[in-house]
Amino acid sequence: MELGALVIAANGETNAALPGLGLWTPSLPVFGKTVLNRWVERVEGLGIGLVSVDHDGREPNGIGTVMKWAQEGVERILLIVLGSYAEVDLSDVIRFHHEGHNQVTKVFDQEGPLGISLLDRDPILKNNGQVFPDRQSMASRYDFRGYVNRLSSTVSYRKLVEDALQGRCGIQPAGLQVGENIWIHETAEIDGSVQIQGPCYIGPGTNIKAGVAIKECSSIEHNCEIDVGTTLDRATVLPCTYVAAGLHVHASVIDGTRLEDLTRGITVDLGPAGLASRVRGPAESFPGSSVLHPNPSSSRTEDRIPRSSSEQTNLKATEAMDLQ
Repeated sequence: MELGALVIAANGETNAALPGLGLWTPSLPVFGKTVLNRWVERVEGLGIGLVSVDHDGREPNGIGTVMKWAQEGVERILLIVLGSYAEVDLSDVIRFHHEGHNQVTKVFDQEGPLGISLLDRDPILKNNGQVFPDRQSMASRYDFRGYVNRLSSTVSYRKLVEDALQGRCGIQPAGLQVGENIWIHETAEIDGSVQIQGPCYIGPGTNIKAGVAIKECSSIEHNCEIDVGTTLDRATVLPCTYVAAGLHVHASVIDGTRLEDLTRGITVDLGPAGLASRVRGPAESFPGSSVLHPNPSSSRTEDRIPRSSSEQTNLKATEAMDLQ
């Protein structure tokens, strides 16, 4: 029986900010891989030969593609409308659907549907594709009790990062574990004076300058530069971002020149003041890429592991700008 899978990035796989959602899009990486990429990898792990990804979310419920596949003889279709990160065992969903002789199976958690459906060909053709979220009565319910994060905003994205750093979900940081819950990619360049307090993640090709303090639950994605004396406290720096010297960034996400303060719920442009900028990184390390290639010019992390914060003097920039 041929099985197809369609994954839809409901909010769009772009780097542009979305109205009402702050900086959040499905293209935001968590330790080097986007949420969309992580879903696609899990689908491909099922051994499904027919996999399609709608990066733009132009077909919100996938009706056109699902109908086309059904008409072409695909017997069963796994549809994932991306609105969450959920550690659902997709193979178990398929087993449940098959053993129950279901025509439509939809995955729920305690808060409601998760946008994951398994559809047989016959009801798709019979109902002209209208077997989607507005037709719950014809669906069998698969209840999931594991980890779910409904990714509706930058706040929920940051929660996913923190949950991953603290081991509350299955996402594993890529890189060397150089201390308790501290992961550093081998191509990152870190000055010996840098203070690091775990849990935290520093991605490939990133350059951390002297006197920087990286406090708990902070993450820095690939090809970033954090300048002298800046403090990151429960903050995320998105790929290819330069953060200027002497800043104190707390409970925020920075993407290029834009900073979203998650405590106040506001977004500001740091570019005009020269406090942040977009920097270009290697093309092969684009955020959407599932494989991050090392920078051959960097030295090995083992040769420059920073001292822990308990072994250092607490560094404070005399001209620090508090962005709390």
